[in-house]
Order: sequence, then C-alpha cells, then structure tokens
Amino acid sequence: MKTKAIWEYIVIGTEIRYLQDVQLNLPIFGGEFVESNIKRLISNIEKLNLDVTYRACGGLKEFLKELEQHRERNKMDALMCNTLKEELKLVRHTLAAETKGKYAFFTTDKKYDVEKLLDKIEKIFSPNIFDSLPTMAKQDFSEAGKCIAFERATAAAFHILRATEVIVRLYYQKYLRKKPEGKTWGQLLNELKNKNTGKKPSPVILNHLVNIKDSFRNPTQHPDKNYDIYEVQDLLSVCIDVVNKMMGELN
Repeated sequence: MKTKAIWEYIVIGTEIRYLQDVQLNLPIFGGEFVESNIKRLISNIEKLNLDVTYRACGGLKEFLKELEQHRERNKMDALMCNTLKEELKLVRHTLAAETKGKYAFFTTDKKYDVEKLLDKIEKIFSPNIFDSLPTMAKQDFSEAGKCIAFERATAAAFHILRATEVIVRLYYQKYLRKKPEGKTWGQLLNELKNKNTGKKPSPVILNHLVNIKDSFRNPTQHPDKNYDIYEVQDLLSVCIDVVNKMMGELN
C-alpha cells in the first residue's frame, strides 16, 4: 500500500486543463507558462507511476524540444497550439483509460486521529513509552493502528492483544525472575497475583490485565467473536493504558 495525496492527482487535471486552454501568443517560457506546465505534467505522471500514460507523453517530450526553437520569440503560434491540443488528447484519453483500474480508499473519522493510527501510533502512548517497547510489540501496535484506520476491527484486536501479551510476559519476568515460556496468560496472572515475597506487582495493573483476559483475549480466541470498529477502539484504549502502566514500572 502506498500513500498518495489526492492533490497530486488533482494537479494533473489542472495542468491538462491549463494546457488545453493555451491560446495564440501566450508566453512559452518563464513563470508558470506553457513549458513549465508541460514539464510538471510529465513529471507528475511519472511520479504517480502512471506508466502507460507516461509512455503516451512521448509526443509532448518531442514538442518541448520543438519549443526551444521559439525561445527568442517566446509566443505560441497557431500551429503550436493545435499540435499541443492533439498531443493532450492522446495523454488525456490514455490517462482516463489507465486510471479506471486505480482505486482510492478513504478513511473515516475515528476515536483517534487517523494520521496517528496510520503512521504515528507512538503518539497515542505516554511520552517515550512506545520507543521502549520490544520490536514485536511495536510492530503489532503499528499494524493494529492501520487495521483500525481501514476498519478491519477483528484483525486489529488480534494485533492489540498480541502486543499486550508481549508486555505481560516482560512484566511477569520482572517480578517472578524467571522466563514465562509455555505459560498461558491466565497462568502468568495467577502467579503474579499469588506472589507473596519481595516486591509485589501493582493490584491496579493486575485487575486491568484480568479484565482484558476475561473480557477480550479469551473471547477473541474463538471464531464466533467479531469486533466492531467502536469496540476495538475501546480495546486499544484499555490496552494502551495498561501497557503505559506496566512499562512505567519496567523502565
């Protein structure tokens, strides 16, 4: 998936419209006149990976070379205007045909800013927390943000819970001083709750984790559980809150 600003496509339309309206005696060079618009049109078509349309710009490239012969006079004549319009017809028809196979998907407003969900998930966490997460947790939270932005709610829930479990295992290791391999989330929490010597984990954090396990993680493991976009955003809020708290202690 590539992110493209809609404006980049609009600009192509404005450039074609400007060039179609070129009249006799309009300046060719300097400022925002004929030459600069043709060059920018070709460049933008290439930048947007419209390969077929870019190949159809061959006549426009040749036309640019011909314009150099008129640099001193610097005005469009009737023949040049007609030639330009004919070349633009080819480009416009090719562009119309090629873009029929291209689709744009628009995100709708969410509880969280869509830009943060797509590219700046760290902004949803407390300061410096995201940077201190293990790589796998970072990847899962990042994927969860994208899934929420594009309304793949159940997929987002899996990523959120996977990322949270990574931190639960780190939290377990901090307090129990042993590796959590092979243990379920429930077993980890039971051992944390039953710890009776030394420093004990926060009861608030444990209560949060029990709620997440019972209300979200366990049901999510079954194929009959599907999330809607509102429910999964609540899950993200709950999990980010508890991850912030756990990482605050871990750090």
